[in-house]
Amino acid sequence: MRFAVTRTFAVAVAALVSSDVSPATPPSGVVSQNLEIAFVRGAIYNPWTGRNDPVELRSFRGRGTADGDFVAPTIRVAPGQTLRVALDNRLPRCSETQVRAGRCFNDTNIHTHGLWVSPAGNSDNVLVSIAPGQGFQYEYAIPEDHPAGTFWYHPHRHGSGYVQVGSGMAGALIVTGDRVPTAERPGDIDILLRNRRGPFDERILLFQQIQYACLDASGAIADRRENDMYVRPWTCRPDQSGRVESPDHDEDWRFSGRFTGINGRIQPRLEGARAGRFERWRLIHAGTREPVHMRLFRLADGAPDLGSVRGEDQAAWVARHCRGEPLTVWPIALDGLTRSDVQRADEAVLFPGDRMDVLTYFPEPGRYCVIQDTARRGPGGPDPWRRGGEHDPSRALAILDVAAGDPAVADPSALLQSQMIAAAERALPGPSNSVARQRVTSDLRNGMRLGAFVWHPEIRQAEVTGYRETILNILEPPVTNGQLLFHVNGRPYEHGRIDQMLPLGGVEEWHVRSFVGGHPMHIHVNPFQIVSIVDAQGRNVADPESPVFDPDYAGLIGQWKDTVFVKEGHVVVFRTRYERFVGDFVIHCHILFHGDHGMMQNLRIYMPESPGATVSHH
Repeated sequence: MRFAVTRTFAVAVAALVSSDVSPATPPSGVVSQNLEIAFVRGAIYNPWTGRNDPVELRSFRGRGTADGDFVAPTIRVAPGQTLRVALDNRLPRCSETQVRAGRCFNDTNIHTHGLWVSPAGNSDNVLVSIAPGQGFQYEYAIPEDHPAGTFWYHPHRHGSGYVQVGSGMAGALIVTGDRVPTAERPGDIDILLRNRRGPFDERILLFQQIQYACLDASGAIADRRENDMYVRPWTCRPDQSGRVESPDHDEDWRFSGRFTGINGRIQPRLEGARAGRFERWRLIHAGTREPVHMRLFRLADGAPDLGSVRGEDQAAWVARHCRGEPLTVWPIALDGLTRSDVQRADEAVLFPGDRMDVLTYFPEPGRYCVIQDTARRGPGGPDPWRRGGEHDPSRALAILDVAAGDPAVADPSALLQSQMIAAAERALPGPSNSVARQRVTSDLRNGMRLGAFVWHPEIRQAEVTGYRETILNILEPPVTNGQLLFHVNGRPYEHGRIDQMLPLGGVEEWHVRSFVGGHPMHIHVNPFQIVSIVDAQGRNVADPESPVFDPDYAGLIGQWKDTVFVKEGHVVVFRTRYERFVGDFVIHCHILFHGDHGMMQNLRIYMPESPGATVSHH
């Protein structure tokens, strides 16, 4: 199941890629990006000390990155183009001692998370393993009907995912588009996100959870505190550098004292926003475990600069100075796929692997808080994924500076509606576009519907040809002799085993449940449409009118995604089509420690007339 990569192959394919090709002006429909992976020295701001911690982390380097940036370059590609990524692994070879101890994390690969492309060969093949000193040429044929949207890329070498992504190895992958809808096909929502000045300004926020630590002589975390229920940060001596060197770093987020970062920075100062104007925020959860519940608040005038506030005082600073009601955001896409309608919300909820595109609006110039809000309670009491309180306080993710722009309006939602209708009329002029223009503007006037921009048709019950059940589970001591075991359908991952065979042309309904813990379940290649989400008593938790409504599932029913969070005892039902690609790929928990330790399966889409393999159906 795992494919080795030879230096001979790497040298041969390296000649195919020119390092000076710019993705902004691709020749002949080809976008090229050279990436190398190496240990990089840099610094990460530590709010507990008010100083930068020296770190040495595995990192992607390439055009678009600066020294010390622990975030990968943003790649942009359009439908119908070919994306070529030349990957060069410059990490050191592991010692025999590291290999024997299971502490070798320097083999790697790349997964283009969410792209609707082939999983075979040198496309989105996560079964390729690229050893230190080797290179590999990836080539992704982006279909002409691929949705425009927000995707991302990261390493996916089984067993090394947590260590590598937990070092910040992730980057945005944006599929651009300006297609107008026609009678034959949908369009790209980008054509609606404009005012008379031009496109809405865009901002990429890639959330990271780099849980670095300093190590003792045995390689263990030097300042690790077992069962410490209070937030006390891991510390380093002045002569040490923080590293991520084993799954041991995947301690409960609270115990480490680390902060969720944005684009390689901790609590950055974001600039460039203008009052009274909409922005498109592309949110990407590239972290390893903790969910993100992003809210926006006005920062009180005269508040002390966040950089002067130490970690132990920041919860009080947030409560005192990030005031008023949270600002409205307007979700327009989930996991890179345009929603069926524009929503209104007061937060953006993302679990590991998720993306969400939201529109923002800041009514006045000034400073605003971008907050990780852990306080909101779900039905029946505190949500275990939002602990809140002194043990998991709400924290500032960033501070946004908003300059003077347009005057504030009383109803930003009405302003957004009018701007999107006007943009549609400009993008669809004349008699030849009259039918599409009428449909789009009518939809916007009646519930801000976006049906003309949804690329995957709804899957109705009559179309379903098969059913599958997937059970995510963790077995705990004493049953397991002291070890945690991570299973899908009763078995841990095995490289050479195909767990499920999926027929090309099939349309299937999956029922996914979790017996222990919550798990962001991600499936490669084909997205799925959410049908229902119920709790252990069979009650609908996604309906705002339900007494057990869970805001973490707000607005998901009927929408297309590639990652969905399955809470303990819940059942998520979705439908998906296997309509284009054959080959082997995986389904797994995107809490990367769980996936690395067995919560993953190999799937194969096959031609029905020649399955070519036997499989145990589990």
